[in-house]
Amino acid sequence: MKTRRIFLALMATVLMVACGNNGKTNFTYEHPERYSVGDATIAQPVRSLSVNWLCGDVEILYSDTPEVRIYEKADTSLTDDLRLRYYVDEEGELEIQYCANGRYSQGDLKALRKHLYIELPRGTNLDDIEIDGVDVRVAVERVQHRKLNVDGVNVNVNSYYPGELPDEIDMDGVRCLLALHVVPETAGLTIEMDGVMNHLRCDVPSVKKDNKTIVGDGRCQVSVDGVDMITSVNRLI
Repeated sequence: MKTRRIFLALMATVLMVACGNNGKTNFTYEHPERYSVGDATIAQPVRSLSVNWLCGDVEILYSDTPEVRIYEKADTSLTDDLRLRYYVDEEGELEIQYCANGRYSQGDLKALRKHLYIELPRGTNLDDIEIDGVDVRVAVERVQHRKLNVDGVNVNVNSYYPGELPDEIDMDGVRCLLALHVVPETAGLTIEMDGVMNHLRCDVPSVKKDNKTIVGDGRCQVSVDGVDMITSVNRLI
């Protein structure tokens, strides 16, 4: 999975909007010419996801169709520049951008919230899920994956694991919630938190070892770093 590309740019975006930097802000990423525009059905197998989403919801789930489907919904009509962009590279990484590469007025982006749906063929096992956002709610609905990485400013993540957990979960942010919904009999977690105001809520059996919290065999390594972060481990219902 590529290095997280726009977290600092997103932070700059937030600051510019808050400070009123001439009423304009940039949303930029590399090689914008290779991206296609809007909702899509993708026949090519996808091995990993990389999503840059400014504001709104991101939902990753299984479906019974043989292709990958991506689509977005918004409360207002979208101009072409404000529609999502996507690209699948030769290694099967699906990259999704919130909108066109460019310079926007504050009002265009500040008032826009979009809901992104990523539907994967049932049984798909992803290598990586990587999400960058400013004000985003994320749901990973029982989709198998090896690594989950989330960077954000104000991000709420709910990830559901009816079976084995991934190898790694990594979250960095400012004010964020990471909620892991697990089956106690199959949950193995080692949770390490670092930051200013970080809190852990765990309603499955766990033990403390130094600055880590261990659930089960501790196989999945969970790293959380931020200013005001809450991590919760919940029984999957």
